Amino acid sequence: MEESGNFWVGTYNPAWYEEEYFTKDPYNPYQDFDRHNAAFNRFIHVMNPKSVLDVGCAYGYIVKRLLDKGIPAMGCDISEWCEEQAKITIPSHFVRTTAWDLSCFKDKEFDVLFCEGTLEHIPEDKIDKMMEEFARVAERRFIGLSPNHPDTRYHVCNHDIEWWFSKMPHNTLLGKTGRSLDQEDQWLVKC
Repeated sequence: MEESGNFWVGTYNPAWYEEEYFTKDPYNPYQDFDRHNAAFNRFIHVMNPKSVLDVGCAYGYIVKRLLDKGIPAMGCDISEWCEEQAKITIPSHFVRTTAWDLSCFKDKEFDVLFCEGTLEHIPEDKIDKMMEEFARVAERRFIGLSPNHPDTRYHVCNHDIEWWFSKMPHNTLLGKTGRSLDQEDQWLVKC
Protein backbone atom coordinates (compact mmCIF):
# COMPACT_ATOMS: atom_id res chain seq x y z
CA MET A 1 0.00 0.00 0.00
CA GLU A 2 1.40 3.42 -0.96
CA GLU A 3 0.68 6.47 1.17
CA SER A 4 0.81 9.96 -0.27
CA GLY A 5 -0.72 12.95 1.47
CA ASN A 6 -4.30 12.17 2.47
CA PHE A 7 -4.90 9.08 0.38
CA TRP A 8 -3.75 5.49 0.04
CA VAL A 9 -3.54 3.33 -3.03
CA GLY A 10 -3.45 -0.41 -2.48
CA THR A 11 -3.05 -3.41 -4.71
CA TYR A 12 -6.28 -4.71 -6.27
CA ASN A 13 -7.01 -8.42 -6.45
CA PRO A 14 -10.44 -9.52 -7.78
CA ALA A 15 -9.96 -12.95 -6.18
CA TRP A 16 -10.42 -11.28 -2.78
CA TYR A 17 -14.15 -10.86 -3.40
CA GLU A 18 -15.12 -14.50 -3.43
CA GLU A 19 -16.50 -16.90 -0.84
CA GLU A 20 -14.03 -16.22 1.99
CA TYR A 21 -14.61 -12.44 1.83
CA PHE A 22 -18.36 -12.86 2.24
CA THR A 23 -18.38 -15.79 4.68
CA LYS A 24 -15.43 -15.04 6.97
CA ASP A 25 -13.70 -11.71 6.50
CA PRO A 26 -14.93 -9.04 7.13
CA TYR A 27 -18.65 -9.90 7.34
CA ASN A 28 -18.78 -13.19 9.27
CA PRO A 29 -21.02 -13.93 7.27
CA TYR A 30 -22.49 -11.47 4.79
CA GLN A 31 -26.27 -11.26 5.15
CA ASP A 32 -29.22 -8.94 4.66
CA PHE A 33 -28.11 -6.40 7.28
CA ASP A 34 -30.38 -3.72 8.76
CA ARG A 35 -28.08 -1.24 7.01
CA HIS A 36 -29.40 -2.49 3.64
CA ASN A 37 -32.93 -1.57 4.69
CA ALA A 38 -31.84 1.86 5.92
CA ALA A 39 -29.96 2.53 2.65
CA PHE A 40 -32.92 1.31 0.62
CA ASN A 41 -35.42 3.50 2.45
CA ARG A 42 -33.20 6.57 2.07
CA PHE A 43 -32.63 5.76 -1.60
CA ILE A 44 -36.35 5.33 -2.38
CA HIS A 45 -37.30 8.46 -0.47
CA VAL A 46 -34.69 10.70 -2.10
CA MET A 47 -34.55 9.31 -5.65
CA ASN A 48 -38.02 7.87 -6.32
CA PRO A 49 -36.48 5.73 -9.10
CA LYS A 50 -38.28 4.38 -12.17
CA SER A 51 -35.56 1.77 -12.85
CA VAL A 52 -32.27 0.95 -11.10
CA LEU A 53 -28.88 -0.62 -11.70
CA ASP A 54 -27.11 -1.60 -8.45
CA VAL A 55 -23.34 -1.71 -9.12
CA GLY A 56 -21.49 -3.89 -6.62
CA CYS A 57 -24.76 -5.46 -5.50
CA ALA A 58 -23.20 -8.51 -3.79
CA TYR A 59 -26.10 -10.95 -3.21
CA GLY A 60 -28.69 -8.46 -4.51
CA TYR A 61 -30.57 -7.45 -1.37
CA ILE A 62 -31.26 -3.90 -2.60
CA VAL A 63 -32.31 -5.23 -6.02
CA LYS A 64 -34.72 -7.64 -4.34
CA ARG A 65 -36.32 -4.81 -2.37
CA LEU A 66 -36.73 -2.81 -5.59
CA LEU A 67 -38.28 -5.74 -7.44
CA ASP A 68 -40.64 -6.38 -4.52
CA LYS A 69 -41.83 -2.78 -4.89
CA GLY A 70 -42.41 -3.30 -8.63
CA ILE A 71 -39.40 -1.21 -9.69
CA PRO A 72 -37.41 -2.72 -12.58
CA ALA A 73 -33.88 -3.40 -11.33
CA MET A 74 -30.66 -5.22 -12.15
CA GLY A 75 -27.57 -5.86 -10.08
CA CYS A 76 -23.99 -6.46 -11.09
CA ASP A 77 -20.85 -7.51 -9.26
CA ILE A 78 -17.41 -8.86 -10.17
CA SER A 79 -17.68 -11.87 -7.85
CA GLU A 80 -18.46 -15.40 -9.03
CA TRP A 81 -19.51 -16.20 -5.46
CA CYS A 82 -22.01 -13.32 -5.51
CA GLU A 83 -23.31 -14.51 -8.85
CA GLU A 84 -24.12 -17.90 -7.28
CA GLN A 85 -25.81 -16.28 -4.27
CA ALA A 86 -27.75 -13.86 -6.50
CA LYS A 87 -29.28 -16.84 -8.33
CA ILE A 88 -31.15 -17.46 -5.07
CA THR A 89 -31.89 -13.84 -4.13
CA ILE A 90 -32.57 -12.24 -7.53
CA PRO A 91 -32.71 -14.91 -10.26
CA SER A 92 -32.28 -13.41 -13.76
CA HIS A 93 -31.58 -9.92 -12.36
CA PHE A 94 -27.79 -10.22 -11.97
CA VAL A 95 -24.88 -9.75 -14.38
CA ARG A 96 -21.28 -10.53 -13.50
CA THR A 97 -19.10 -7.67 -14.72
CA THR A 98 -16.76 -4.98 -13.45
CA ALA A 99 -17.90 -1.53 -12.41
CA TRP A 100 -15.77 -0.01 -15.18
CA ASP A 101 -17.19 -2.16 -17.99
CA LEU A 102 -20.97 -1.89 -18.11
CA SER A 103 -21.07 -2.55 -21.86
CA CYS A 104 -23.77 -5.18 -21.28
CA PHE A 105 -26.16 -2.28 -20.58
CA LYS A 106 -27.53 0.25 -23.07
CA ASP A 107 -27.06 4.00 -22.91
CA LYS A 108 -29.46 5.48 -20.34
CA GLU A 109 -31.02 2.04 -19.76
CA PHE A 110 -31.66 2.98 -16.13
CA ASP A 111 -33.18 5.98 -14.43
CA VAL A 112 -30.86 5.66 -11.41
CA LEU A 113 -27.58 3.92 -10.72
CA PHE A 114 -27.20 2.84 -7.07
CA CYS A 115 -23.74 2.05 -5.74
CA GLU A 116 -22.87 1.83 -2.05
CA GLY A 117 -19.68 0.50 -0.48
CA THR A 118 -18.05 -0.32 -3.81
CA LEU A 119 -15.98 2.57 -5.16
CA GLU A 120 -13.21 2.26 -2.58
CA HIS A 121 -12.62 -1.30 -3.88
CA ILE A 122 -11.96 -0.13 -7.47
CA PRO A 123 -8.39 0.32 -8.76
CA GLU A 124 -7.59 4.02 -9.13
CA ASP A 125 -6.64 3.63 -12.78
CA LYS A 126 -10.22 2.42 -13.50
CA ILE A 127 -12.08 5.25 -11.70
CA ASP A 128 -12.42 7.65 -14.66
CA LYS A 129 -13.65 4.87 -16.98
CA MET A 130 -16.07 3.72 -14.30
CA MET A 131 -17.50 7.25 -13.93
CA GLU A 132 -17.95 7.45 -17.71
CA GLU A 133 -19.88 4.19 -17.61
CA PHE A 134 -21.98 5.36 -14.66
CA ALA A 135 -22.95 8.51 -16.58
CA ARG A 136 -23.64 6.52 -19.75
CA VAL A 137 -26.02 3.90 -18.33
CA ALA A 138 -28.12 6.05 -15.97
CA GLU A 139 -29.66 9.50 -15.85
CA ARG A 140 -28.95 9.93 -12.12
CA ARG A 141 -26.66 8.37 -9.55
CA PHE A 142 -26.89 7.60 -5.78
CA ILE A 143 -23.40 6.67 -4.57
CA GLY A 144 -22.15 5.95 -1.05
CA LEU A 145 -18.53 5.29 -0.16
CA SER A 146 -16.15 5.08 2.79
CA PRO A 147 -13.24 7.40 1.92
CA ASN A 148 -9.87 7.37 3.67
CA HIS A 149 -10.34 3.96 5.27
CA PRO A 150 -6.95 2.29 4.68
CA ASP A 151 -7.06 -0.20 7.52
CA THR A 152 -8.39 -2.93 5.27
CA ARG A 153 -6.59 -4.49 2.34
CA TYR A 154 -9.87 -4.49 0.41
CA HIS A 155 -10.09 -0.70 0.13
CA VAL A 156 -7.55 -0.02 -2.60
CA CYS A 157 -8.55 3.51 -3.65
CA ASN A 158 -8.78 5.70 -0.57
CA HIS A 159 -9.12 9.41 -1.18
CA ASP A 160 -10.88 12.10 0.77
CA ILE A 161 -14.46 13.05 -0.04
CA GLU A 162 -13.36 16.13 -2.00
CA TRP A 163 -11.35 13.98 -4.42
CA TRP A 164 -14.31 11.67 -4.96
CA PHE A 165 -16.66 14.62 -5.30
CA SER A 166 -14.50 16.00 -8.15
CA LYS A 167 -14.77 12.66 -9.99
CA MET A 168 -18.58 12.42 -9.91
CA PRO A 169 -20.63 13.08 -13.04
CA HIS A 170 -23.38 15.68 -12.78
CA ASN A 171 -26.74 14.62 -11.35
CA THR A 172 -25.10 12.53 -8.62
CA LEU A 173 -25.98 12.28 -4.95
CA LEU A 174 -22.75 11.34 -3.17
CA GLY A 175 -22.66 10.03 0.36
CA LYS A 176 -19.90 9.46 2.86
CA THR A 177 -21.16 6.33 4.58
CA GLY A 178 -20.45 5.50 8.21
CA ARG A 179 -17.79 2.89 8.86
CA SER A 180 -19.97 1.13 11.36
CA LEU A 181 -23.67 0.54 11.71
CA ASP A 182 -24.04 3.20 14.38
CA GLN A 183 -22.36 6.03 12.43
CA GLU A 184 -24.45 8.56 10.52
CA ASP A 185 -24.04 8.91 6.77
CA GLN A 186 -23.45 12.36 5.25
CA TRP A 187 -24.87 13.25 1.83
CA LEU A 188 -23.80 15.78 -0.78
CA VAL A 189 -25.31 16.61 -4.16
CA LYS A 190 -23.44 17.30 -7.38
CA CYS A 191 -25.60 18.90 -10.06
